Amino acid sequence: METMEHHKKEQYKEEHQEKAQYEEKLRQALLPSFWLTQLLSLLLGGFLLWFFYLRQGYFWQDFFAWDSTWSIWCLSTAVALSMMGLQILAWKVFSPDAFDDGGINRLLVELPAKLLFPMFIIGAFSEELLIRGVIQTGLAGFLGPLYGILFTSLIFTGIHFRYLKKPLLMGAAFVISVFLCLLYGLAGTLWATVYAHFLYNFGAALLAKKYYLPLLAGDKKMNS
Repeated sequence: METMEHHKKEQYKEEHQEKAQYEEKLRQALLPSFWLTQLLSLLLGGFLLWFFYLRQGYFWQDFFAWDSTWSIWCLSTAVALSMMGLQILAWKVFSPDAFDDGGINRLLVELPAKLLFPMFIIGAFSEELLIRGVIQTGLAGFLGPLYGILFTSLIFTGIHFRYLKKPLLMGAAFVISVFLCLLYGLAGTLWATVYAHFLYNFGAALLAKKYYLPLLAGDKKMNS
């Protein structure tokens, strides 16, 4: 009996050490991989925007107009707050395990806010340039607004392939994309979606520090 108990403790210790080593490697790779991904998205989005639109007679202002600025910021803020509200509701309804993407989101949220702020600004700009600016504009022109939003959101969801084993996260990515696609269609400027995307990511990260991480810590204690 004691031998079996000792074996279980040793096995748990080994698993804990392996998990700690995995998380340390993930932590070291997190920032370099994030910045590399955003750089590639920015370069790809910029090139495709030029290739398909700017060199065909479109203007930069067609994508980044400043018209109706006040209404744009109000609408974008409302969209971001709505998405944050749904995020809080999801944390209260579903178990912490439903949001586990292998530890990446948790490690990201654990970063200090002063580091997350510029990360999410650049991330929002590069993703919106590519997804809404290039892909949605092209698909909406070819398939119409409705199917443009649908297929753009499917592509946006597919880009977040690390969520493949987490249906809730996949569904959330799709819903967020639909929100942002609708916002782009209404506002007519990428500044609206960049701002809403950033505000949601940054706001959700701050909320996660208060709501999600404590839930995750409590879940770990129950399972230990």
